[in-house]
Amino acid sequence: MLRRIALEQFKARNPIVSLLDDISTRGAELRTRMRELLLPHEYSADTKTVLVVGYVDLALEYHKAIWVLKDSKLYGAAFALVRPVFDAWVRALWINAIATAELIEQARRDELHWPKMDKMLADIKGVYFGHAEQDAEFAAVVERFFQFLTPLWRVLSGYAHPGARQLARRFTGAQVKASYTEQEIKQALNLSTMALMLLMRAFFMSMSKQAEADEVETLLTQYFAEFSERLNKDQ
Repeated sequence: MLRRIALEQFKARNPIVSLLDDISTRGAELRTRMRELLLPHEYSADTKTVLVVGYVDLALEYHKAIWVLKDSKLYGAAFALVRPVFDAWVRALWINAIATAELIEQARRDELHWPKMDKMLADIKGVYFGHAEQDAEFAAVVERFFQFLTPLWRVLSGYAHPGARQLARRFTGAQVKASYTEQEIKQALNLSTMALMLLMRAFFMSMSKQAEADEVETLLTQYFAEFSERLNKDQ
């Protein structure tokens, strides 16, 4: 909170603070708050819960690593970690609500043949976000995010591997110089934060931590309202 107040005071004195700075600062604050909400609780030691908590912890670590790499201008490595944030989100919720005991055991042994991503997304949307219509503002956030995921997945996969999409970014004209645009960096940070927040809300709901889930929903809705229009205008 103090960091956010300081940023707002700085912006009042210096209006050229960029949208990228704002998204970066806000994302880091939200990640810190998510870990603060996660750590005080004890969780069951059964296999399913251990897997789910592990996925959550990985998502938090991936999210922080993206920020560290971005600050070091290692954008290729940062972009490669955006998909793992999404992977952790989808796998955590699918294992928790959809997978049978046999499939959970296969996942524990790393022998599970995971369903296709569109199938898992449809499954978890129905379970975790089917009641979103009770809150029209949150429902709009969820619907827009899921609509964006289908075309986005191929892009995220392209950046997660050293394929043509990543290789093309190694050059600026004939120079060996990275060519990630500021808009693309902003979107990578934004999408990572959105996925993390949707994961944390669903996680706390599944762990019967309603107060925490409600706080995450409020923070996510505020975040979306704060940045969605600004990102669209910046395109």
